[in-house]
Amino acid sequence: MLKKYFEIQNKKGDITYLIAILVMVVMPIHYKFLPPLMIVLCLAWIYENYSEFGKIVRSHSKYKLLVIAFLLFYFWQIFSILYTSDLKMGWSNIFGRLSLLIFPIVFFEPGEKIKTSGFTLFRIFAISTTIYVISCFGYALSQSLDFYNGTWSFNPHPAEAEWLNFFYGPDLTYSIHPSYLAMYVLISVFISFESWYDTSLKKGFRIGWLILGSFLLLSIYFISSRAAIIATIIMISFYAVVNIINLKKSRLIWVIFIVVLIFSLPLFRKNDRVNILLKGFSKEQKFDLKKQDERIIVWKAAMNVIKKNPIMGVGIGDVRTELVEEYDRIGEYKISRQRLNAHNQFLEVLLENGIVGILIFISLFGYMIFIAINEKRLLYGLFVFMMLVFFMFETVLYRLAGVSFFPLFSFLLLIIPERRFNKT
Repeated sequence: MLKKYFEIQNKKGDITYLIAILVMVVMPIHYKFLPPLMIVLCLAWIYENYSEFGKIVRSHSKYKLLVIAFLLFYFWQIFSILYTSDLKMGWSNIFGRLSLLIFPIVFFEPGEKIKTSGFTLFRIFAISTTIYVISCFGYALSQSLDFYNGTWSFNPHPAEAEWLNFFYGPDLTYSIHPSYLAMYVLISVFISFESWYDTSLKKGFRIGWLILGSFLLLSIYFISSRAAIIATIIMISFYAVVNIINLKKSRLIWVIFIVVLIFSLPLFRKNDRVNILLKGFSKEQKFDLKKQDERIIVWKAAMNVIKKNPIMGVGIGDVRTELVEEYDRIGEYKISRQRLNAHNQFLEVLLENGIVGILIFISLFGYMIFIAINEKRLLYGLFVFMMLVFFMFETVLYRLAGVSFFPLFSFLLLIIPERRFNKT
């Protein structure tokens, strides 16, 4: 009897579900605690599914190809160890990207508990993200206030760097790169808006989710990630249009959102990083985009290295070394000292794994796009688009905050049905 009870519990996946909750809490608040949680999650999944491994392998799931694509990409990166010089850095990167292996396997067949209660995980993630964003503003406020001679004063600019602002960019997101936090915030915005449409929730909770989503949407400007601002304008516009077309009750809300967004464009234009990009596109006279944005120099240096190693790349351990040597060769000594990565995920993959690696990576994305379009998965499609935009401006899979987020949401969003848009 007791054995049968544990078999039922294993099938439900209660342990995996509890650890997944911890992952969703920890990722936005302090992602550096993720590695031990991922290991425990993997062990729990093995314990719950060891008797059904054969069934899982023989599964005819339509998402099996996506798992295979992730595994191929990860194992090709391991293969590149064979021709990399810096083995220490290479193995460090391999172990740092274990989530590309663990999350696809675990969340391909995660257990009934996650499948039936999975959207709760998203809401926990959105709440955790909100808590961290609030802490960012709280920290910025504490840094800006000063009590002197019985009087409080407010100055958001650091004394040693008056051009910076505690409420803006990296100074606001004190323990995480702005781009990674912006990814968390942007997906949480849509989780919040989707919760607003959940009629199983009480009206007060639904209004709360709408307010929370609006707050997170506003915070993106202060986080000041260029990729996030570009993605937000396009994604919110598309999401609003879809809702206006398909839902009668909320049309007025989304029309208002679009109007506010249009009137907010001049405000986005004032964002320093967006302004630099727009000036570059406009080819304004006496404006050198390379001097204003180091990414242009970095991308050109990356392309020079790629041309020398097009088929296989330089290996997973030698990318930074090769880039630094190229920075020195072209006389960009400041960037060389900073040891900047490629700041573009596609270029980074080409550098590490060559044409073979980029073909696997692009096929992975191609299949994700196919799923989003074929199954009319709006939230999944928005996620894929968001990642494409961020991959254009950042080497997202270089740090744990990005390399864990991408595979996790790539599969969690698939196992949880999108209740409204499958019907429209």
